[in-house]
Amino acid sequence: EKVEQITGLKYTSNEVKNISEEQNKTNIAIRVIVDHVRAVAFAIADGQLPSNTGAGYVIRRILRRAIRYGYSFLNTTEPFINQLVEVLANQMGEFFPEIKKQQSFVTNVIREEEASFLRTLGRGINYFKLYSEQFLSKENNDKVFPGFMAFELYDTYGFPYDLTVLLAKEVGLSVDEAMFNEKMQEQKARSRA
Repeated sequence: EKVEQITGLKYTSNEVKNISEEQNKTNIAIRVIVDHVRAVAFAIADGQLPSNTGAGYVIRRILRRAIRYGYSFLNTTEPFINQLVEVLANQMGEFFPEIKKQQSFVTNVIREEEASFLRTLGRGINYFKLYSEQFLSKENNDKVFPGFMAFELYDTYGFPYDLTVLLAKEVGLSVDEAMFNEKMQEQKARSRA
């Protein structure tokens, strides 16, 4: 209900027959977001912050997946997932008191992650579309998105490789992982030098 209120989009029960493909995407996005915010909020309340390594990286990826679903399927370009923490705290505070105690902190952490990743996401998706349109216009029969383009998205724009793979899959492409890894190794060698 809170996601509906924020986005102006409606969730339709799975029991409704013959829903449109667009409505189905909206339903999936809403379910992903509310599911992921629970996992992330509980983890942050327990002391695990989003980061680039270990368990923190898992938290970051879960949150980024939710942000991406909101951006791509609910047309959200401003942070909003952080607003769901209040609903979660009200619903689950009795059973998980840490979420109530840490509500403000959890909200702020998620808001900062959202704001940062939305900037990256907007730039990265635009460049991905540009690259894939250029690439697809050349009628590449093997349907493989070049690894050097995936690396450029990652290295220049901070766009996560796994998100490039996901976007490529959505337009019927795979990504040349070997070339991406080769470019990563070259970058690491340059950094060491």
